[in-house]
Amino acid sequence: MFGLFGIFCLGFLLGSIPFALIVSLPQGIDPRKAGSGNPGATNVARLLGKKWGVLTFLGDSTKGILSLFIAYKLLPYLNAPKELVLSVAGVSAVLGHMFSVFLKFKGGKGVATTVGVFLVLVPKAMLVGLLIFVLAVGISGFVSVGSLLMTGALPFLIMFFKYSKTYAIAAGILAVIIWFKHHSNIQRLLKGEEKTWKKKN
Repeated sequence: MFGLFGIFCLGFLLGSIPFALIVSLPQGIDPRKAGSGNPGATNVARLLGKKWGVLTFLGDSTKGILSLFIAYKLLPYLNAPKELVLSVAGVSAVLGHMFSVFLKFKGGKGVATTVGVFLVLVPKAMLVGLLIFVLAVGISGFVSVGSLLMTGALPFLIMFFKYSKTYAIAAGILAVIIWFKHHSNIQRLLKGEEKTWKKKN
C-alpha cells in the first residue's frame, strides 16, 4: 500500500505543475485573474491565442503521460496489479492538476491531463472520445460541452472496447469530478450565458 501511496504522491506532484501559468505569466497575463479565471488550455487560448492554448494542452496532457511512464518503470518493485498501479498514477496526475500544491490546492478542470492518461491506457476508447469532443464543440460551439460529453462517455467506451474494468472505474471517478469542476459551466449553459470557443474575453 505504501507503494501505491508513493505512486499517488508522485503523480499528484507532477500533475500539480501549472503549465497554464508557465505559458502565460512570462507574457504578463495570469489566467487565474483574467478571462474565465481557470488555469487551463481553453482560457489560455482565449487570452493569448490558439497556439498558446495548444502548448498548454500539450504540457498538461504530458503530465499524465509522464506519471504513467514512471509508474510503469516502478511496476517490478510494487506488489500490486499493473492496471491498479497505472490507474492510481493517472488519476493522481489529474487530481494534481485540479488541486495543485503550487496553487494552494486550486487548479484547472483536468480534461487535458485526462486525455493524456487515457490515450496511453485505452487509446481506441480515447480516440473515439476525442472524436466526440470535436463533434460536440463543432456543433455546439462550446468547449465545455465537448469536455462533458467526452469524459462522460469515456467509461462506457472503455467497456465497449473491452479494456480493463479498473481503467473504466478510474475514468468514471474522474468523470464525476470533472463534471463537478464544470458546475459553473453547466449553470452558464443552462442560462445561455456560456462563451463559445470563438470568442475572446
